[in-house]
Amino acid sequence: MECRKFLITLRSAQDLVDVRERFRMKVYAQISFAGDSRTKRKTPVDKKGKTDPAWNFTTGFTIGNEAIEYQGVMLVIKLYCSRTLGDRYVGEVRVSFKDLFDGAAPTSQGRRSGIVSYPVMRGTADSQGLLNFSYSFGGIVMVKKPSHVSARYLAVAGIVIVRVVLEVALGTSLNLEIPFFGEDVPIELCESV
Repeated sequence: MECRKFLITLRSAQDLVDVRERFRMKVYAQISFAGDSRTKRKTPVDKKGKTDPAWNFTTGFTIGNEAIEYQGVMLVIKLYCSRTLGDRYVGEVRVSFKDLFDGAAPTSQGRRSGIVSYPVMRGTADSQGLLNFSYSFGGIVMVKKPSHVSARYLAVAGIVIVRVVLEVALGTSLNLEIPFFGEDVPIELCESV
């Protein structure tokens, strides 16, 4: 399976909305691929920058090459204000891996990199502030397909067999839901850099 190393450095944010009435903002960022909780990463909390936090936090992932070929795979960076009584949502940036890859400048050995700033969105409201980060895509490498995929197919086959046996034994049609496991875009985690 064709994969690429993806590195991202969350540098800073500026002019964020102040979600605290009292005390200073202490902001951190949470990075994930939309819909996949296995990919969540979190920066340290910036305790000095208030509405202009800086992290310079680098982390890496191995992503399937399909992620850069289709618009559907999104990188999501959510910003939160750390509080004792529960963190408060500040805003987020959503961008597809395809857009990042297409906007990156080619470097040596099939790599691509970029430095970008995106507006921080807060729901459907207008944006307030910018998020600055740099990123790079490595060259294509071949990775063995994860074995958990075959376990999914075995689970579906088991459900089908149980359904058929029960229908024959009971002499009636059963309305059992059979989950569909489509081909996932492979996302394997790497150690934080």
